[in-house]
Amino acid sequence: MGMSGAVGGRLAAWGLRLWLGAALLFCSEILWWSNDPPGYGLPDWLALAAIYVALGALMLDLLARFRVGDILGVLPVAGLYGLLNGALVSRSAFADLPMSLVSRPLGLHTLGGGLLALLLLWWLLERRGLPVTLGRAAALALVGLGWGVWVRWFPLLPGSGSAPPDPATVVALVGLGLAALGALLWPVGRWPVAGADALRLAWWEWLAVGGGLAALYFVTAWQGVLSPLDGVILGALAGYLVGVLFLQRGQSRRSFLEGLLPPRPVGPGTALLYAACLALPAAVGYSLPGEGPEGMPLQALTAIFIAFGLAWLPGASLAIGFRAYIRLFREEG
Repeated sequence: MGMSGAVGGRLAAWGLRLWLGAALLFCSEILWWSNDPPGYGLPDWLALAAIYVALGALMLDLLARFRVGDILGVLPVAGLYGLLNGALVSRSAFADLPMSLVSRPLGLHTLGGGLLALLLLWWLLERRGLPVTLGRAAALALVGLGWGVWVRWFPLLPGSGSAPPDPATVVALVGLGLAALGALLWPVGRWPVAGADALRLAWWEWLAVGGGLAALYFVTAWQGVLSPLDGVILGALAGYLVGVLFLQRGQSRRSFLEGLLPPRPVGPGTALLYAACLALPAAVGYSLPGEGPEGMPLQALTAIFIAFGLAWLPGASLAIGFRAYIRLFREEG
């Protein structure tokens, strides 16, 4: 492969990172309405786009570097994203410890942001199997139902940080977000990312991604959003998640990314069907009866995020540790 091929491979890898970053931005900023997106100006959107592409690049690097092959490995990657989002973007991770850490970064942003974006990546670009299945449609319907509840009631909570959204504005933003994701699928499905190793960041790419996220951390700390103790907790949890990823390396025969590369082209019909599976149940969730944000719909959804945030990290850690022990026992025996 000549120089042009190497450069083309790098650009193709960044195309996939761009799509995942766009999916993360869509899930965390538009679907889950954390920071009042109608109030963003163009500089805000550009800054958020750069941050989410950097986070997407980090996630793909970890998936490739540690050869993540199943949901137990995907969860720590999504959890690291949720942690960084909660600390540096939505800035909600340490607002009310420990509940804010469990419910938002480890709950909402891990499940509704990182994990959902990775599932969309897998479902839309998977080279084998049906593009739409009953299980995937049901999962998207549940996401849409929860999103409709969230966008209806969460902004009404005191201290939510966002104004109550106008339904027309919500529909317009979601429509634009889905259209952008669909448009980005066309080139991503045709740019040849040869293999998972192409998604590992080179040292100079690490300087850009890691340096940018480090700069964001220092700016956030300088603004007084993060205390030194918050930084210690953030570093300890991030280090632990990377350690869990290291421990699970080699436990799966097939990498998560091997089923995606090279990505297959996605037809507009498939993209529209996924959008419908997500958007139509959202109207139902938005219309569910409730007397206010303290009513049953939002409280039930919040309980789901808290339960997920409490359960996935110890559960995945124990399962990965047990598998590592069994593998070591078999190798020694």
